[in-house]
Amino acid sequence: MQNDKMTHMRELVDKLNEASNTYYNGQNEIMSDHEWDAAFDELKHLEEEMGTILPDSPTANVSADSIAGEKEEHEFAALSLAKTKKTTDLLKWSEGKPIWISWKLDGLTLVVTYDKGKLSKVVTRGNGHIGTNITHLAPAIAGILPTITDKGHVVIRGEAL
Repeated sequence: MQNDKMTHMRELVDKLNEASNTYYNGQNEIMSDHEWDAAFDELKHLEEEMGTILPDSPTANVSADSIAGEKEEHEFAALSLAKTKKTTDLLKWSEGKPIWISWKLDGLTLVVTYDKGKLSKVVTRGNGHIGTNITHLAPAIAGILPTITDKGHVVIRGEAL
């Protein structure tokens, strides 16, 4: 019975990782969001039941893009809320800082940084700790302004749609 559950965990990990790879790297989706969420929840339940997490499990890793370009470490981690459903979890995550919440948007998470009012960099979310610097693409992305009125150091994390 234990071996069957471990085998099923391996199958779920492989299936979810393949689906994430195609999704995050601009290929056709191989499963719906609903199917992915159901498989993820099943995997998480099995991991809790078995007391083990496989090293490449999507429950322990944030999907990374494979966008070509210079990789850069984020000043602040750009981690996922992991399908948070409770207000108390959001409050804990925000650590008392003001946040803006919207309905789930499905795009590309970008971290945009301004220094002294001037755009200094645009970095993809990547794995949450290291992303790809795509500053050169900023002029083509509506909503990323070349300058802002605030003259300090401003870091904005948002979703490009």
